[in-house]
Amino acid sequence: MRTMIGNSIGEQGTINVVEHIITKNLWEFYIIDDPENVRPEGYATALVMGHETEIGDVYLPEIEPFIASRTTQLNDIFPPVGWSWVESN
Repeated sequence: MRTMIGNSIGEQGTINVVEHIITKNLWEFYIIDDPENVRPEGYATALVMGHETEIGDVYLPEIEPFIASRTTQLNDIFPPVGWSWVESN
């Protein structure tokens, strides 16, 4: 897990990213760990950079056929525009 801080979509604050996905159309999904928000099977909350940048629910089985890259190793991933990684001490 890696924490980001930002305000690129009108929301200022931090989010905990647990996975990064890039689809074949080059949309990026920053999957968010939200232990207080239980999701039905297959759903995840994500910051999505596509036509617009937004936070919302994603049904992972729907995008799985289109995934080009998927990783939980977040140290080499750039944050989305308007966000930055919080460095741990």
